[in-house]
Amino acid sequence: MKQPWSNVALVAALLVVALIVELSLNFGGWFIALVLVVLLLQRLSREYQVKQWLMRPRRAIPAKVGRSWQTTLKQTQSKLENARNRSRTFLSALQRVRTTSDYLPDAWITLQRNGEIEMFNQSATSLFGIKPSDVGANLSSLIRHPSLSQLLHNPATELIEITSPVDESNRIEIRLIEIDRDRWLVIARDVTELNRLLTMRQDFIANVSHELRTPLTVLLGYVESMVRDDLPDETIRELANRLMAPVDRMRFMVDDLLTLTRLEAAPLPSADEIQSINGLAQLNLVVEEVALLKKGNHTIRLDADEELRVECVPSEIHSAFINLVTNAIRYSPDGGRITIRWQSYDGQARFEVEDEGIGIPAEFISRLTERFYRVDIRGSRAYGGTGLGLAIVKHVLRRHQSELQIESEVAKGSRFYFDLPLTFSNNGSEGTTA
Repeated sequence: MKQPWSNVALVAALLVVALIVELSLNFGGWFIALVLVVLLLQRLSREYQVKQWLMRPRRAIPAKVGRSWQTTLKQTQSKLENARNRSRTFLSALQRVRTTSDYLPDAWITLQRNGEIEMFNQSATSLFGIKPSDVGANLSSLIRHPSLSQLLHNPATELIEITSPVDESNRIEIRLIEIDRDRWLVIARDVTELNRLLTMRQDFIANVSHELRTPLTVLLGYVESMVRDDLPDETIRELANRLMAPVDRMRFMVDDLLTLTRLEAAPLPSADEIQSINGLAQLNLVVEEVALLKKGNHTIRLDADEELRVECVPSEIHSAFINLVTNAIRYSPDGGRITIRWQSYDGQARFEVEDEGIGIPAEFISRLTERFYRVDIRGSRAYGGTGLGLAIVKHVLRRHQSELQIESEVAKGSRFYFDLPLTFSNNGSEGTTA
């Protein structure tokens, strides 16, 4: 540090006084030497005080260091405090970023070039099972998968998809991004649900194409026969009558698809849609409508509480009733008994359909409400239908705060049921009487 001119002048003045005293008293140079020693000791003392303070620069500056040192040390102390404040702000921001990243559904892991783990977020633990003790370990040794090893050794690969080491039923998409010369960033996400939706979309398109192809083929065959000039009128009328069945099948399918699309996109029913209905009256209509399906002389038994009423969207609940009853008829043998129940249960109204049909294996029950899903059971004599009935029922019940329950045993029959609240909680409308 450069000494101020005031300090230099003071030292010079002391030396001049010492020289005058020396010349006057003739001490042989000892007085000047003593003054120099005192000045040296004073300087060493101040430097010692400065060094002691520098070890703990946040404490008060000692007065013994002198005014010149105090000014310099105050500036140093101010700069240190500013630097500490900046560091605290940076660390606080870094901690917020780190905490926020733990809430991201996507996992991230920073790696050194050799594949060693530096940092990761909470999602990396969920998807890969990485623990804090794994920091410094090689990622490819923790997650042993050929595609991941190839990605780490050949970063040109855009992304890969592997099975989760934590849950084999989940699929994970992994991408590698270069941060700098020494580090990589691994980003991973769970794509299980996305893959399922893509598969459902592909299956849906394939199923619609398949379901429409059969009646279209029949229609084409009949139309090609009718364009012949030599056909008698009676044959043309007979072919025209036969056209009705495939046309009806396509019409029913389109209607069901439109209904299902509307239900999937619809919110809860509004107050204007809700009405109070008598369940027995609705079920009597259902029994009359399904009478045409009783080709095998099925016996339908109706056990209903005459006074039990619910608030609902009548047309949608009627659709749920008739879909479940027709489903039971289609999968029941000739002469089978279908039991329909409408009773009060645990403060709600329970609708139940029980048949003595072919039954459903337990592993298929969870998929019954998917679009076009049909269980391929040997001996099944099911006919008609679009494969959308149970999917429609599921979405109708969602709009009515309920859920379809299924119990079944192969070769013994099935039981489909659901509960409806007596008063719809989305409104207080009494509606009209059905």
